[in-house]
Amino acid sequence: MFNKLFLIILGVVVIVPMSVAQAGTRANAPLKITKLEDTASEKKCLEAYVNARFLDAYTICLPLAQKGMRDAQLVTGLMYVFGEGIEKNLETAKLWLRKASRNGSEEAKEILAEFK
Repeated sequence: MFNKLFLIILGVVVIVPMSVAQAGTRANAPLKITKLEDTASEKKCLEAYVNARFLDAYTICLPLAQKGMRDAQLVTGLMYVFGEGIEKNLETAKLWLRKASRNGSEEAKEILAEFK
């Protein structure tokens, strides 16, 4: 599972500039959000996580996740899943992964499916 998640995160780092998914009308459809123009912080968030600097990653990613940035929501969820940089909390992990999923993260959907 770790190798799969590492590859997913590595893919997220490479695919950072992707556009936000179109809005839908159903509750499980992607949310329409404004793309944050803070690519430097987004890149720092993802790099910190991939480089196992989890305290830095949490400090950088959480505010971005709270603003609706999909990849930061995914990373924040993963940190809660594994207890990296913060105390492990599967309920909080699911919350962030659901948000990322609603924002169009296929990776978050795959990870959520593993909880069932």
